[in-house]
Amino acid sequence: MDAIKTLLDRYGVPDPAAGKELGEFKNPDLQGLYDDLVGDGGKSLVDALEVGVFIEETDIEDLNAGISSATHKDIKTVYSNLLGGSENHLSAFKSNLGY
Repeated sequence: MDAIKTLLDRYGVPDPAAGKELGEFKNPDLQGLYDDLVGDGGKSLVDALEVGVFIEETDIEDLNAGISSATHKDIKTVYSNLLGGSENHLSAFKSNLGY
């Protein structure tokens, strides 16, 4: 979060999370997805792990697209670092699910 906030500030992009509570989003589609995933993940441990897999797979797809389209080295670096974290998280979720 700190690295992304640094990039937002550096490039003059307004922070979409500013003034929002945890789990509160300005984008209604993102809010709906968040609410659905929290509901689904709250059903059981297996459901929570499956939600984790979905989130990390989605993040990996988005980060790869961001890396491909970014023109600034610092943005690519932050996205690449986040990608590594998402790949580790995905592996842990899948391992706990027995995949």
